[in-house]
Amino acid sequence: MGDIKDAVKAMCEAMPGGRAAMAGALGMSPTSFNNRLYEKNGCKFFDRHDLEAMEDLSNTHHLADYFAARRGRITVRVQSRDELDPVELFTLATLTAAHKGQVDLAIQHSISDGIINSSEERDILALHSQYVAARDAYVRAIIALHKAQ
Repeated sequence: MGDIKDAVKAMCEAMPGGRAAMAGALGMSPTSFNNRLYEKNGCKFFDRHDLEAMEDLSNTHHLADYFAARRGRITVRVQSRDELDPVELFTLATLTAAHKGQVDLAIQHSISDGIINSSEERDILALHSQYVAARDAYVRAIIALHKAQ
């Protein structure tokens, strides 16, 4: 996720009905929404409450991911025991392995010419963050499912 405007656009894409529906849900016209998104015609960008409402309406975590990445952090979804079973654990383990494989492939590709440039570094670290988040979610899920009641 690039900048906060990219997060807003991603939340709009995830919202059924897109940007127009998001604007309506926030009580503004599509034109007003766009003016705020692009800070045109003297309009200021959305405030925190608008951004949080967009994240809730879109049922995404794009805003949380944006703020986490801004500070070099990652977000992890914590599942409750009721959401977990051995099949879900297997799915999480497979997802974790897939993310690790993506990191390893990106590293292998990047070092094939003997150097890692800044674009490759950014890509590797983004994939690594996804791997770490997946691994953390998997470990937390195992604990949640098997923790003594």
